[in-house]
Amino acid sequence: MIYLLLLIGYFVGSIPFGFLIGKGMLGVDIRTKGSGNIGMTNVMRVGGKLPGIFTFLLDFAKGGVTVGMARPWLLDDSGNLLVFQLSCVGIALVCGHVFSIFLKFKGGKGISTLFGVLTVLHWPIALVSALVWGGVFLAKRISSLAALVMLAILPFLFLIVPKSTGDMISVPQFLLFCGLSALLIYQHRENMVRLLKGKEKQLDTSQKSD
Repeated sequence: MIYLLLLIGYFVGSIPFGFLIGKGMLGVDIRTKGSGNIGMTNVMRVGGKLPGIFTFLLDFAKGGVTVGMARPWLLDDSGNLLVFQLSCVGIALVCGHVFSIFLKFKGGKGISTLFGVLTVLHWPIALVSALVWGGVFLAKRISSLAALVMLAILPFLFLIVPKSTGDMISVPQFLLFCGLSALLIYQHRENMVRLLKGKEKQLDTSQKSD
């Protein structure tokens, strides 16, 4: 069952909502505009707030809904949730978004889908992650910087938050999210270069790109 769920997770994660919204709402191939990314930030820069919000909600939902639907299928004989296996399904979703089979294995950077996965997988970790992202973004108005800071601390939240809530700490889960964070940080490599050069733009939805 786990292999089927991983496959389903990857294919659902591969649905390129930003690309579809670009085509349907904006009449453009979002990959040829702005940064060329299919995620919320680029869609918002190119088309404004509403298409960007739709992109976030759909990418978020494909992560959260799919992980939620997988939960009942990942219980042991005693009815306990197989957390590591469910985490793997979440990873498959994010990887599907990053390496979409529908876009020749190219895609977005996975942050919105990751938030959806975390919300169902461990909502306290999702909440702390969202607060970190939101705090950095409000201070600097740079989406990529907020994502990078959040990704840098995310794996350690799997050690810190469960301890504070009385849940069991899973070292394999921690290592799994170390790998995912490293992948998503790598996906932001161009943003990191621009950040180091002071050329990364703030997110401004008051104007649309030409």
